[in-house]
Amino acid sequence: MDNMNEVKEINEQFVEFLHTKGIKAKFKLAFSNIVDSAKAQHEKDVLEFERIKEESKENNKEFVEFLHAKGFKAKVNLVIENIKKGARESKERTKEQIEKLKSYGKPQIYSKTNANSLTKEDLSKEFNEFLKSKGLDGLYTVTIEDVK
Repeated sequence: MDNMNEVKEINEQFVEFLHTKGIKAKFKLAFSNIVDSAKAQHEKDVLEFERIKEESKENNKEFVEFLHAKGFKAKVNLVIENIKKGARESKERTKEQIEKLKSYGKPQIYSKTNANSLTKEDLSKEFNEFLKSKGLDGLYTVTIEDVK
């Protein structure tokens, strides 16, 4: 819908330009339209820049805090505090990553009792999921068939 409004506006400006008498008046109108368009674009750019600037401040809080710290000693203390904070958080992240890795790719162990209850489709599905987890699903497909 926005494109339709732009096309309509440009069409109106062009019609106005065509109905303007004299070359001097046409140039004045054209430059006036260019100036108005540039002002509107500048306002949009300023708003977008401010939005990106605020977003960047949120994403880089430690760096912004470092820039606003006054004096060398304050900056060093801030760096030390951030290192301590990172060390505390890294323990938690490491635990989360270990738990994630433990749960990822656990092999299914079947006893003889439940192995008999498995169907060909179940086995095919599990083999193909394994291939998918290794990124080989596009190259290979496993189909289980009875040998009897």
